[in-house]
Amino acid sequence: MDSSISVLRADYEHLRARLESLLAQPEKDMTEVDYLVDALERIQLDIKAELGIQGNNPIE
Repeated sequence: MDSSISVLRADYEHLRARLESLLAQPEKDMTEVDYLVDALERIQLDIKAELGIQGNNPIE
């Protein structure tokens, strides 16, 4: 696996863990949740781009 994809996946897993931790809190910091969701989406699209996949439509 390409090292850039490995770095992106590690970043994704780190952000995902932060998101899950925030969502488990009784009082949620929705600004941080929104930031993390956006960051996760960007990383997901970066991973797809590295693999030659564009967009979120699996048929493309």
